[in-house]
Amino acid sequence: MVEEDILTEKQRKKFLAGLHLQLFWCGERIPDEVEINGKMIPLHEITWELINKPSLNDADKERIEQCILSLSEKARSFEHMLGTDKMTVGEAKDIFDKTAGLLRAVMDLKEIEELPGPARMTKFKEEAKKCTVKDAKGWVKFLAELDE
Repeated sequence: MVEEDILTEKQRKKFLAGLHLQLFWCGERIPDEVEINGKMIPLHEITWELINKPSLNDADKERIEQCILSLSEKARSFEHMLGTDKMTVGEAKDIFDKTAGLLRAVMDLKEIEELPGPARMTKFKEEAKKCTVKDAKGWVKFLAELDE
């Protein structure tokens, strides 16, 4: 598989399927910034600020809900592009990574709402440990399948 090659339907389906695997987001980094409604938002900074807060007030909860909605919409848009647009394998990988990063942020933001401050950080540390091994094995397998 060469990054300049045009994406085949088989490769396209594998990229799309990869976004729907359980724990697909393991190892994905939350983007430092993301454009929402024409404005650059420091997503990574906002997410970590909220994760480390001992408790959330109503404004924090509203901010989380708005982020989840906006990021989910943007991720769906990227996924639609991945599923329909003509592109190279390299472009598909880039869109896949952007989508996975946004979905990782959505997952983290949803968990922020569900857990109190100290439990939140413990949960994130546990998830990071689980993801390390699974991520390495999964990505090696996924990339090998794309080469087929």
